[in-house]
Amino acid sequence: MGVGRRHDDVPGDENRGMIMKLDIVGKRQWGHLLVGSLLIFWLVLSPVALAQDEASSPGAGSEPAAPCNDGRLRVRDLEGADATLRSGIEATREPAREWEEDSRLYAIELGCPLLMSGYAWTATYFSETAQAFWKSGAGEVEASDNDPESINTLVIDTLSFKQLYGSLQRAGYADDLVLNVTSGVTVRYNTGSDMFGPPTAPQNQVYYHVAIEQRGEVVDIWVSALDGTIYRWNNSSI
Repeated sequence: MGVGRRHDDVPGDENRGMIMKLDIVGKRQWGHLLVGSLLIFWLVLSPVALAQDEASSPGAGSEPAAPCNDGRLRVRDLEGADATLRSGIEATREPAREWEEDSRLYAIELGCPLLMSGYAWTATYFSETAQAFWKSGAGEVEASDNDPESINTLVIDTLSFKQLYGSLQRAGYADDLVLNVTSGVTVRYNTGSDMFGPPTAPQNQVYYHVAIEQRGEVVDIWVSALDGTIYRWNNSSI
């Protein structure tokens, strides 16, 4: 009677066990290889995706930043100001008439609104009845001893902030330069009895006064609304 072979001594079972072990090892190696490949793929594509995100983010792409997006008015913002000029000034006319019925537009100012992007318009009116100036917004009233006949009425239909922007560009003022927050842009007449600009600026014309921050200084310039000529206090024009 022969001795029976145990089941675990069968050669076929031993071979199958080795094959299963090799199969498990192979799967682990394949898994490591797959994870490594995915990691390399991610490392290669991440900079590309980051560059695309940066290119499409505000300020890095082709779309310009909104005017006064950081609370500061810049030279580039002047180009689009005409779009809100009329509505901005019209909003001040009724309060001015409530102050004095004979009030007429004397000057306008362009600045930034509080805690938001866009444009903020302020208008100054003159009343012969009150012999005073009234400023929109705060409603400030300032007495005047000027001859009412010497106070010219400002007409906004002839103004172009795009033209002002073009004059500054031709003079070499970069788009990113900041306009002084306390001055911004002021527009009114320059006359012999009501000076607004340097002596070289022809009288009886409307001028834009722009205060630009450049190299740690504030540069004051006056730009003719008639032909875009720039005037400074150094007796020169551009």
